[in-house]
Amino acid sequence: MERQTDAVDAKLHEVVKQSLKDGSNWDSFVSTVETEIRKILENKRVINTTKNKPEQTETIELINKLIFEYMDWMGYKLTNSMFKKELGTELKANSYRKEMISSLDLEDTDETLKLPLLTVLITMFKNKDGDNHES
Repeated sequence: MERQTDAVDAKLHEVVKQSLKDGSNWDSFVSTVETEIRKILENKRVINTTKNKPEQTETIELINKLIFEYMDWMGYKLTNSMFKKELGTELKANSYRKEMISSLDLEDTDETLKLPLLTVLITMFKNKDGDNHES
């Protein structure tokens, strides 16, 4: 009887997994499960994701915001969600762009507004002439 139950469980597992994948919910499901497992392990003090983090200087915060904006722009919603949780702060896309522009001594143009600032900065370095247009 146990073998038949195992076969039914395995089939049920496959059907549920395939259904989640077909409905584009698999990645979200896996991310949610991973997040919940991480929370349990952190609460039980089995793992510690907050130790050994560098001091949160203005530069580190700027880098985190640049990465967050880029991932949001690219559509990496699940990755960005985990990134925010590990940062331990609430970041909101575009709510700090003016602050980043000012901190980097840049000016937004019609062209740069279409891109995340990380892309703008890399393009500027690649062009080496300070032209911040995407090529």
